[in-house]
Amino acid sequence: MLVAVGLLLAVVTVVAWFATRPDGGTAASQQTTSTPPSPPAASVDPAAPWSADEEPGAYAQRLVTGTNAARADEGLPTLAWSECAAEQAAARADALVGAAELTHAPMDDVMAACAVSVAAENLSRGAAPAQDVVDAWLASPGHRANLLDPELTSVGIACAREADETLTCSQVFLG
Repeated sequence: MLVAVGLLLAVVTVVAWFATRPDGGTAASQQTTSTPPSPPAASVDPAAPWSADEEPGAYAQRLVTGTNAARADEGLPTLAWSECAAEQAAARADALVGAAELTHAPMDDVMAACAVSVAAENLSRGAAPAQDVVDAWLASPGHRANLLDPELTSVGIACAREADETLTCSQVFLG
């Protein structure tokens, strides 16, 4: 389990978004595309077991629910859903499909597209319940800082399926 949690974590950064993918956009990296999820329903359970049959958008909704529950536990307001952040998260998750490592891209394009002055991102890849991903983010100082930053007020999350059926997810925060 510790190895799975470790695989879910990625380095956190709040920097400018890159214009081109390092792999040149090869077909291998474009195996699937993500669709930004709609705002989560109140009944979405982040602790539900992970399934290879689960739609990436439903999994992303469970990550939103778990994220907002963690913020509420710390006395912070829940994050508003942002369609702009979700669209940016979808592009970022798609760009990482097939990549050997999860690498953050600069956030300038996200901030420009969503007309905000602050943005941050958490990434994950794996096959685990959404709550396990949120717990892993909370156990990592950089991810936790993003998740619990009171300056960040909205979120969008999107996930894309890898060839091995795992999910690569991008959680984009805006402030």
